[in-house]
Amino acid sequence: MILNLSRTLFGLGICMAGLAASPNAVDHPSVREIVIFDGEAGWEHEGVLYRLACGASVREAPNGDLLCWWLSGGDSEPSTDNNVLMARSTDRGKTWSEPEIFIAAGEMAGACTAIWPTSDGRLIAFAAQWPAEKEYTQWFYTRRVSTDNGHTWGPPEPFVVHDTHAAVGGPIQLANGEYVFAGSFFDQRETPLTGSVWDLLNAKTEAEALAVPPANGDPGMPSKFLRFLHGTSVYITPNEDGTGLTEYGRIANRPLGLLEPTCVQLKDGRIVMLMRAENAGYLWRAESSDNGRTWTEAWETDIPNPTSSIQLLRLDDSRIALLHNACGERGKMIPRDPLSLWVSDDDLATWSLKADLLHSGWLAYPNGIVLDGTLVFVYDRNRRQVRFVEVEIPEGR
Repeated sequence: MILNLSRTLFGLGICMAGLAASPNAVDHPSVREIVIFDGEAGWEHEGVLYRLACGASVREAPNGDLLCWWLSGGDSEPSTDNNVLMARSTDRGKTWSEPEIFIAAGEMAGACTAIWPTSDGRLIAFAAQWPAEKEYTQWFYTRRVSTDNGHTWGPPEPFVVHDTHAAVGGPIQLANGEYVFAGSFFDQRETPLTGSVWDLLNAKTEAEALAVPPANGDPGMPSKFLRFLHGTSVYITPNEDGTGLTEYGRIANRPLGLLEPTCVQLKDGRIVMLMRAENAGYLWRAESSDNGRTWTEAWETDIPNPTSSIQLLRLDDSRIALLHNACGERGKMIPRDPLSLWVSDDDLATWSLKADLLHSGWLAYPNGIVLDGTLVFVYDRNRRQVRFVEVEIPEGR
């Protein structure tokens, strides 16, 4: 059986890094955690011991069940044995089923980068196969549909984004009714970069990056960031089922890499994108004022980040929440600890709440939804456990 542990944490500290909190900052949130998958103990299935837990996501099915899925396999990623496991909760996250294999590994590893419900009671999934040796720079996507709350899925429907060199997340719906899917793209460079991370941090253009002298030894980052330009874009469609995607944007003004974007639409209609910036120590930001058709160049914010994924989402009371690791150090990948929640009452102009929710470990890739008025999310701990978290956020101003 899968281990289910819970605890409530009170008196959580406020992290004051980055933008200053409002003088009227609200009280600390309370947190309850439940372990969905324990790769420390391992899960054995058909003679295979699954230990990896990476990149978990959670969504509500049309019938109210919660689905959680994550990248798994043996001990590491990227690896040819990487596949996607899924667990289900029928009691709003209190307990979870044992996992099942959702996207199997075959000749290539398996992935699922998005699942979301439609207004007519379906679930849509963006599943993918990816060659592990390409280090996440090539994705062969299929769209899959479930009409029974994710118990079974229809046949895969292939589609292509960015000539197979992009990864696409789930949608947000704009005020005009369109759906925006943010994604990362990976364009192979004709001439790979050779400099060290410290020297490339200061390069503002491809020409400057190519002119950086070769590193004396280890460049200090995975080679894929030298061989591929990592950038972000969005895919827009009027269709809630994710068909008919058209790519817009191309935000690529940082040679060392921008990826794993998250978007939210502000009340004035602007779309804000925050994204991971490799080894920067801080998140970067871009904006669109025309429903995602064109975007500003990205710029560095003062929100710390240790080179890890984040999520923006709007709460039921119209505040905006940011789930992230509120720590960072320029030029280094430091531990993804703490896992933090920041909340803005004024559409990202300031932060009225800055709370470190969880500590002790590599606490990575938070992904959540608002459920019954409560913020819930999942994350991976030390790449061995998937945990479900409920957060009671105090009322804002």
